[in-house]
Amino acid sequence: MPKVKVCFYNEVPEGGLKKAKAGDLPIALYKLGGHIYATSNVCTHEQCILDENHVMHNDIVECTCHGSQFDIKSGDVVLPPAVEKLKTYRTEVIGEDVFVEI
Repeated sequence: MPKVKVCFYNEVPEGGLKKAKAGDLPIALYKLGGHIYATSNVCTHEQCILDENHVMHNDIVECTCHGSQFDIKSGDVVLPPAVEKLKTYRTEVIGEDVFVEI
């Protein structure tokens, strides 16, 4: 799978979310304990954009459109109404650059 540079490491806030694009894919990047995680930036329930409608709860992102919650490490649904998990992407930090496998 190809790796795409999506941002610099220091652009992702600790405990927060940063939107990015990996090719044409809308990606949400998270930094937790210094590690970078990546998911789709689109909620699977009603396709709300996560970077515009979210609250972070440690390793859980809540879509504030309807309250769905997802584990940022696995994409698993933690709290409905969503039933489909978020797509997750493998990340790698090389120097100060963050790459996502798409």
